[in-house]
Amino acid sequence: MLNRHERYWAHIHSSKNEELLADHVNLVNKYSSKLVEAHGLDSVIESLITSHVSGWENEELCAEMLKECFVGTIVFHDFGKINENFQALRMLNQKAFVKNTNTILKPPHGHSKLGAFLYISYYTDYIFKQSIENDHKIILSVFVCLLGYSIMQHHSPALFFASQQDGYLNSFKDLYTDLKHYTAEYKFSLNEEILVEFFDSIEECWQENIQRNSSEIMNDYKPFPFFALIKLNFSLLTASDYLATHHYSSSCENGNEGEINDFGVFLTRSRINEIAKYLQTFKHNEVVFQKVANYSFEHPLTRSNANLNKLREEMAVEVIQTIRQNSLQRLFYLEAPTGGGKTNLSAIVATELLLANPEINKVYYVFPFTTLITQTFSSLKESTGLGNDEITELHSKSGLSSKQEQEKEKEKDGLSFTSMSDNKKDYIDNLFALYPVTLLSHVKFFDILKTNSKEANYMLHRIANSVVIIDELQSYNPKIWDKILFLISEYSRHFNIRFILMSATLPKISGLKTNMKDIPDFVDLIPHAHKYITNPNFSERVFFNFEIFDQGNITMEQLANKVCEKSDEYALANGSVKAIVEFIYKKSAADFLSQVQHSKIFHQIFVLSGTVLESRRREIINYLKRNDNSVNILLITTQVVEAGVDIDMDIGFKNVSLIDSDEQLAGRVNRNANKIFCEVYLFKMDDASVLYRTDYRYKKTLEEIDVETYKDILTTKNFSRLYDKVIGYIDDSNKPIFKGSILDFTDEMFHFNYPKVDSGFKIIDQESSSVFVPLNLSLKVDGIKSNEYDQIFNSEAVRFLEKNNIYPNEDRQISGLEVWGLYESLIDKNKQKRKDGAGFDIQGKIDYKQLQAIMSKFTFSLMKFGKDYKDLQIYGEEKYGYLYLYRWDDYQDEGFPYTFENGLNNKVFKSSNFL
Repeated sequence: MLNRHERYWAHIHSSKNEELLADHVNLVNKYSSKLVEAHGLDSVIESLITSHVSGWENEELCAEMLKECFVGTIVFHDFGKINENFQALRMLNQKAFVKNTNTILKPPHGHSKLGAFLYISYYTDYIFKQSIENDHKIILSVFVCLLGYSIMQHHSPALFFASQQDGYLNSFKDLYTDLKHYTAEYKFSLNEEILVEFFDSIEECWQENIQRNSSEIMNDYKPFPFFALIKLNFSLLTASDYLATHHYSSSCENGNEGEINDFGVFLTRSRINEIAKYLQTFKHNEVVFQKVANYSFEHPLTRSNANLNKLREEMAVEVIQTIRQNSLQRLFYLEAPTGGGKTNLSAIVATELLLANPEINKVYYVFPFTTLITQTFSSLKESTGLGNDEITELHSKSGLSSKQEQEKEKEKDGLSFTSMSDNKKDYIDNLFALYPVTLLSHVKFFDILKTNSKEANYMLHRIANSVVIIDELQSYNPKIWDKILFLISEYSRHFNIRFILMSATLPKISGLKTNMKDIPDFVDLIPHAHKYITNPNFSERVFFNFEIFDQGNITMEQLANKVCEKSDEYALANGSVKAIVEFIYKKSAADFLSQVQHSKIFHQIFVLSGTVLESRRREIINYLKRNDNSVNILLITTQVVEAGVDIDMDIGFKNVSLIDSDEQLAGRVNRNANKIFCEVYLFKMDDASVLYRTDYRYKKTLEEIDVETYKDILTTKNFSRLYDKVIGYIDDSNKPIFKGSILDFTDEMFHFNYPKVDSGFKIIDQESSSVFVPLNLSLKVDGIKSNEYDQIFNSEAVRFLEKNNIYPNEDRQISGLEVWGLYESLIDKNKQKRKDGAGFDIQGKIDYKQLQAIMSKFTFSLMKFGKDYKDLQIYGEEKYGYLYLYRWDDYQDEGFPYTFENGLNNKVFKSSNFL
């Protein structure tokens, strides 16, 4: 089709022959076909298009044409590389091409704009040749322009389309005559008169047919399908292009070493059956699955360890029975009490859905905290038998996971070393999460659903035909509950995703009114969840004590006396005590430490806050788990302990804040439900409004929940009494006149304003900054069991550091100073490469990813615009995305600004609150 196609190059390489444009186009088409097949995207594309054209005249023909246009973006994406300046300047193909100084293309050596022009020209002509009404031809041609935006942006960092903002549509005006000679190179036979008229009026066609007030077309108001279709198109195009380019650059001339055939899905039913069988015979699950068909429920009320296990068994049976009756449904709630084994229950749900639905071939777990990711990762591997090539954790602290076959580990000075893996393949695996089971953060997951960023959007095509388990739903700000409901409802319908929402205090967000035509239908996997939650084996695991609460505001000295008194009583009655005290602010935690640090009751006192580094956190948690109940321990903490910290304390004290936050702290006390009469004492000290003033739960608690109701909700676990009020408030706020309403959000979708959609849904509302502390960190810390250790720096991290001349010191520690020096060096090298005009540097990306995981071990976060962060700046320097705390060990009258044991020492600072 392309005249003298052998002249045109797509890529060049320093050590191999250039890649012909035709070869690259064929390779991209090959990879897109592989991705479509691996992830079952045919049905997804058809669902989005069919829904979009539903109700149109000739809707079947229109759907067929749009699908052909969708596929066409993949084929056409690099057609613009016939630009002579691209060939001469970028491909250095100067024997065949001479630079053209008269080109109107911007940039003159680019290819994306020309590719979009060729695509729009070809498919607009194709549409106008069809036997449909002229109005529909114009509308379809405008949608072709929207799909062409993927071609326009496929080398840009993001989708920005909003007609008025980036001038995308207007940029084609008066362009056809100047660029039509390129269509001749592809031997297109086009109706020039129609195309000239169309290109000169694209913006007007957009305004007339798309950019209308949504209220005028409410009967045809479908904000999601085409918005998602463009995102999916962008994902499939850019991913296929990336994989094809990697294939060329990594392949030997006579081999296929660069070819990617593993797309991170369960390939066979037999493997899914193996995993399910492994889980079904794992520990207590074996009894559950043996009895499930003819199970007799007893629901024992007497407290005992045997009865607790019986209730866990009954919940598992209920889950299995419910999921088998509703395996074709797509939206589920999993509400289970703390200590009920939600992780095991969710694994059962996932495997049951995989077994019942042959098209589902991957699983995602979504968490608000990296500690939960790490804990669940280990638990799932143990209970399902998943291999390292089948499950991964995806977050900033996880480093670069490797599927590669590794040599037998060798011992060297007490450290384990493995052979070097194919880092480039590892990078691809991590970039696209090419694993059948992926555990990732809630920010990363919801970015995939709504972002306009190219790199985050790479994974969008992968989530089709999957199971997605979202844990700790209560941790999401109610301001975004309606948007969460809208997105998961739409994605579940069109992408065939099974969503399971989990929590011990589950907000039933399906009660929200989001103005969707189809009301989301959720299935309760434990239909009688509340009878388990209120069963004495769970509800009497911890008693809320309001003795201190009823006294009103309490002083620090009074609280210290109470904690010591109650802890001493518990220790006398039970032999020892592990007490936890939770504050809202870091300053209060530090003040309390001063009050109790010389107490004779406690043998060990620990501080756990958001400023304590991960290795110290692991030390503390492992010590608490390892302790043989002969030592009295006090843990002073902030709200970082509420979820994702697997500890089992005897008695607790908490500054009241949110009701479900109070319940979360109770989940850290008598966690294993094997002790009797464990209490959590609530108290009033610090005002929670600084943290929660924008949280609707806090607002409705202040306005409509009196003290007795507050107590009753915590005692009876009936959190819906609060959540119903919050949901009503959200519904009242979701009117068109209110800025930020769900209608605002969907309207930006309807108008394809990708940046506004992205910014209109924020999981984390407050911007934070990373603080790097250059102290020395040990390679390992004591583990949960005696004579066992947790590696802080794994063998891969140690090898990376040693490759860059950073070695453990004589105390087996890694120097933060040296790690920071390496980071600065890497940044400077990358700057120089960009200055020198170097192309894409995959090794630099790999190095940065590995170093980022290492640096996270020296890093904590603070709110960027808080007074705390401002005061801390006198001890550091803002550089390269961090506050580098180089004066962390400057001694002041009140001690060091930072210590490994306790984190930030707020007494050194003038600020009042450290979170």
